[in-house]
Amino acid sequence: METAKTLSKSDASTGWMGLFLTSVKVAVVGFVVLQAKEWFDAGMFDTPATAMDAGLIAAGVFVLNAVVKLVKS
Repeated sequence: METAKTLSKSDASTGWMGLFLTSVKVAVVGFVVLQAKEWFDAGMFDTPATAMDAGLIAAGVFVLNAVVKLVKS
């Protein structure tokens, strides 16, 4: 298992396209997980809200990784 230092170092060395693709992956996984949560909690999907939440989470991940990249370079 990688340590936090190793993970932040690998994120910092990733190019901007890599950071963007990581954020897209986070958005997709977040959307699927949040849709499943809505299905199990409410018995129906809430697609607009889960898409917005997944997008916000992905944006936060992108900003965090961008800051780490800029600090490390």
